[in-house]
Amino acid sequence: MPSQPHAKRLLVALALAACSAPPPPTAVDPAVDGQRILAHTRFLASDLLEGRGPGTRGEQLARAYIASQLQLAGCQPGCADGGFMQPVPILGITTQVTAPFVAKGAAGEATLQAVDDYTAVAGSTAATAAWRDAELVFVGYGITAPEQRWDDYGGVDVRGKVLLVMNDDPSDDPARFGGKARLYYGRWTYKYEEAARRGALGAIIIHTSPSAGYPFQVQQASHGRENFWLPFRADQPTLAIRSWASEDAARRLCALGGHDLDALRLKAAAAPFAPLPLGVRVSMDIANAVREIPSANVVGLLPGSDPALAGEHVVVSAHWDHLGVGKPRNDDAIYNGAVDNAVGCAGLLELARALGALPTRPRRSVLFVATTAEESGLLGAAWFAANPTVPAASLVANFNVDGLNVWGVTHDLEFIGHGKNSLTALAEQVAAARGRRIEPDSNPENGLFYRSDHFHFARIGVPAAYFKAGRDFLDRPEERRRMKGSYTTVHYHQPSDEVAPWWNMQAAADDLGLIAACLRRAADADEPPTWTPGDEFAAARGK
Repeated sequence: MPSQPHAKRLLVALALAACSAPPPPTAVDPAVDGQRILAHTRFLASDLLEGRGPGTRGEQLARAYIASQLQLAGCQPGCADGGFMQPVPILGITTQVTAPFVAKGAAGEATLQAVDDYTAVAGSTAATAAWRDAELVFVGYGITAPEQRWDDYGGVDVRGKVLLVMNDDPSDDPARFGGKARLYYGRWTYKYEEAARRGALGAIIIHTSPSAGYPFQVQQASHGRENFWLPFRADQPTLAIRSWASEDAARRLCALGGHDLDALRLKAAAAPFAPLPLGVRVSMDIANAVREIPSANVVGLLPGSDPALAGEHVVVSAHWDHLGVGKPRNDDAIYNGAVDNAVGCAGLLELARALGALPTRPRRSVLFVATTAEESGLLGAAWFAANPTVPAASLVANFNVDGLNVWGVTHDLEFIGHGKNSLTALAEQVAAARGRRIEPDSNPENGLFYRSDHFHFARIGVPAAYFKAGRDFLDRPEERRRMKGSYTTVHYHQPSDEVAPWWNMQAAADDLGLIAACLRRAADADEPPTWTPGDEFAAARGK
């Protein structure tokens, strides 16, 4: 038996230890299984589903599979009609170039070749559209942003013109446009939207791999195939033709008018800038085949356990679609989309199973939304954000799963949109408890925050978290970084994006497990997540 002084010291030590130790967890973290993720992915990325293109048999199989797995996980139907499917009306438009892209200037004439030099898709449901000897105008970044003190149009009338525009935003001034971090102004979708608002006839975006974040072959894959849209609104201006040009083709276009592309880009980077007619006229005809496609988001609901908070919803999103069957590459025409995004959908299903298997479910309800037509401009997410299956005000957070780490276990996990909302701090706490760390996006210039489904949740004020694989690999770091980098340069949006025998499912499970713990804490917290004061999406929360 210890002496009285020793016993007293022992009691004091125990009391101090109790005070300094972290409080016991209030709930068990969901346990995820890498082999379950792999099993879901194998089915969703199999040739049987033919690339999960919207409006195909592959879509029907993918949606039926996801709905059945959500039900097995304990989810209830998440739509008002008592089903798992939220109908999303989609227009499929297939564009054929019927008269070639011809450009004329003082230095001569050039005929551009699809798809080596350019791509062209319709911007409306018109049966035909054309550029007929239309004036080509260089508009720099094509941005009008009063709050950034930037206007590339400068009041110049560009109605009826075809615009040549850079795919980026200014990055030299850290006080504007987030410095190196790209804002929505730098996205190609904004370029087309602003050109249409200005009454332009069409727009040609100059592709570079650094500004796009992927090689030109990704854009080439969209040419001549069916592209998808939500129904056009009467008050929504459109472009007759939306085009991309390779950097080399853009140089040739500028040279026809006696201009140097590099010099033009340097001039555009310095405000103020005024649109510059290039002294070039362009012509091209297209014909469009249009069809209505009955597509859908798949929505499942895991009810919350706290009557006071069950009316609030944390959303987990992942897109089920990919590019379907397209131009053959190495005798393979099925664009399986294993990493993008069969594995992300598999992650959504595994999160649903893991949460549904908990002894006590999260306090808030969790809504699982597998979206359609993400690859065509985040269409399913846009539709859900505009037509949520639960009150919009009840959506308190979004965890988006678009891809998972299949390359190797890492010390870190990248948070896209790091610091934009309180989910960053939550993720950092969870990661630290697991001996890991959260890092900001290592390539902020690619504007990833605006390129996946969480963007549309952010636009309606829902704090969003989107994680990407880290770079600090535990073993063979240089080799694994090369493997990860080759995904974007070689396999992204190509038929070779398939399940591979070397996939590291422990890495996928580690990352998804961290996401699951963050999700659980957000769903259990007394107060919902918040935007960082002054963030671009903070004002939308109050609407």
